[in-house]
Amino acid sequence: MQSSYEISKQGALWKNIRPANDALLLNDVYLVLLYATRIPPHLLVSVNGKIFTLSVKGASVDGELSSLLKLIRRKNIGTLFIRLSLPSLFTFEQLQEEIRKCTLAYPRADIGLATCLTPIKDFCHAIYETDSKNVNLIFDLLPKLQEQKAMEACFHLNMEKYLLNNSLLLNMYEVNDVHEAIRNSSLVMA
Repeated sequence: MQSSYEISKQGALWKNIRPANDALLLNDVYLVLLYATRIPPHLLVSVNGKIFTLSVKGASVDGELSSLLKLIRRKNIGTLFIRLSLPSLFTFEQLQEEIRKCTLAYPRADIGLATCLTPIKDFCHAIYETDSKNVNLIFDLLPKLQEQKAMEACFHLNMEKYLLNNSLLLNMYEVNDVHEAIRNSSLVMA
């Protein structure tokens, strides 16, 4: 069942969001929105229990999703997991290799260089043949994934207080919000 959402001036409305469990999340391919209600959320990809992301600290590849899930539960972090379809021509190992290559192509998230979305955009272009032009925010990528029928379902952890009838309205944000988050993270690192 495909997860649906609508983009409006207020934000993206996600429908049919179901609670997640570890057995479900440790398999398949997921686009992860960590701190989903923050502007902006942090984005990761999970492939068969391994996580890949880009931050101001640099690329992180082959991390353990099980460790992240423990942190999400311990700190009560609202997180969305968008299950992506498994392309018939790829194995999990090939998908992991592709997202690893895309993530390691960037030294770190930095203004004018890359954001946490950049390697994900590259991965989706390579695997799902999404058009990567004008993809600057997660809200730009999701319609392209939906066009390719690549989104299968949406799950959550710790989002109960934000859900209404298994739906969620995420606030829209702009590229400047992403740059500000990168700038603030870089200051903390200094």
